[in-house]
Amino acid sequence: MERLTFSGRRKVFGIWGHLAFLVWAVVLAILAPGARVFVVLGLVVAFSVLFCKGGLRPLRRWGFWFLVASALALSPFFIGDKDVSLFGLGLSYQGFWVGLWMALRGVSIMLAMNAFSSAVSIAEVARLFEWAGLKGLGFAIGVAFNMLPTIRETIDTLYQAIKLRGGFRRKRLTTLRTLAIAVVVNSLRHGDEVVSAAQARAFDPKRHGAELPPPTWADLALGIALLSGVWILTS
Repeated sequence: MERLTFSGRRKVFGIWGHLAFLVWAVVLAILAPGARVFVVLGLVVAFSVLFCKGGLRPLRRWGFWFLVASALALSPFFIGDKDVSLFGLGLSYQGFWVGLWMALRGVSIMLAMNAFSSAVSIAEVARLFEWAGLKGLGFAIGVAFNMLPTIRETIDTLYQAIKLRGGFRRKRLTTLRTLAIAVVVNSLRHGDEVVSAAQARAFDPKRHGAELPPPTWADLALGIALLSGVWILTS
């Protein structure tokens, strides 16, 4: 049976191809000099659009752009010798360029990580950790991601219950602390129930090995292309 992406299209690369691209993007985002970071970013965006549905989702979040704008806005004030003055504050051209390259490197890494998480399932990531010899970590990651919808639902339910009882009208800090404690307690209880259910089925992560599919021809071709890209962009 063909492996499908979330969009229903045939999955071109396996976990090895997406892992290779993630490592490549992180390494090149750090090592690529100057304006070549634009090339790295462009390739990351193209890969995300073509092979990872939702790979550009971070671009829709205001917090993402807030981090980028912070790097661009603050660097001229703190890096390099001051070249111009604005409202009595010294600005540096060197700081601007450093902030720009830093922002582009950060954007490249975050988009590459998001593309990897969008294309690779949690089960595959868990098997990857198990395959690497980190027994139990894969199971822990699976439980953690499984709990995210439960935590979100718990927060929403508790928030609405407290709001209906007028809990946020007075002593808001005390109410927020109570909400946080309730969320943590419910999350720990849910996690304990999952672990107990696994133990009841005689599950032991130390006795369970994980097998990953071998690299496909597409993965190998992508790996060769990425190695060539490292040599071109860093030479």
